[in-house]
Amino acid sequence: MKKDFTELKERLDLDVPEKDLRKAFLHTSYVNESGEGKRSYERLEFLGDAVVELAIREHLYNSFPEKSEGELSKIKAVAVSKPVLSGKASEMGLGRFLYLGKGEKESGGRNKDSILCDVFESLIGVLFLKNGFRRTAEYVVEILKDEVDNLVDSQEVLDYKSALQIEAQKRFNTRPSYEVQEEWGKAHNRRYRILAKLGEFEGTGKGRSKQEAEEAAAKKIYLELKRS
Repeated sequence: MKKDFTELKERLDLDVPEKDLRKAFLHTSYVNESGEGKRSYERLEFLGDAVVELAIREHLYNSFPEKSEGELSKIKAVAVSKPVLSGKASEMGLGRFLYLGKGEKESGGRNKDSILCDVFESLIGVLFLKNGFRRTAEYVVEILKDEVDNLVDSQEVLDYKSALQIEAQKRFNTRPSYEVQEEWGKAHNRRYRILAKLGEFEGTGKGRSKQEAEEAAAKKIYLELKRS
C-alpha cells in the first residue's frame, strides 16, 4: 500500500526523498505481515533517539550557561520524554502515515504514545542520515524549543516532588501521598521502593534513600499528568 508523502514533506519542510522517508514509518507489525522483505523503522529509531538527545543536550549547554549539570539533565529528561515526543508526533500528523499490521491498526496503533514516540525518533534518524547532524539538530531544536523554554521558565522540572505538589494543588487541591512498599539491603546499602498516589494516578520509584525513591515515583506521576 503506497502513501503520498508529498503533503507531509511540504508541511514539515522535510528535505529527504520519499523512498527514504517511507522507511521511517514501517512498523514491525506491517513488516512481519507484508512479506515484502523490508526492514522496520527500529534501527532508525535507535539512531534518531541518540540524535534527539544530543541535539537537546547541545542546545541546553549553549543556551543556558547559568544552569548546573543537574538542572540541565532534568530539563533534558522531560524535553525528550515519551509524552513530549509522542505529543509532537501527534501535532505533526505522523500517525496518518504509519504502515501498521492489521492487528496494530485495529487496536488504535496510530494514536499509541509508544508508537508515535518511536516514529518521531525514526523520522529524525532518516533526516540525520540524509542531512547530517547539524541540520537535523537545528530541526529538532526548532520542534522542541518551546517545550524546553517552558520547562526552563517554570523551573518546576528541577524538583519533581515540588513540581508534583504544585500540580496537585492546582488540579486537585490536595497533596500526593508517599508509602514505603519495600526496603532491603544492609544498613550501609539500603534500597527503597515507594508508591506515590495522587487521585487516580500512581507511580513507583526506587532509590538508595527514601527521598530518591520518592523523587522517582513523583516523576512518573508528574509526566503522566503533563501528558494528560
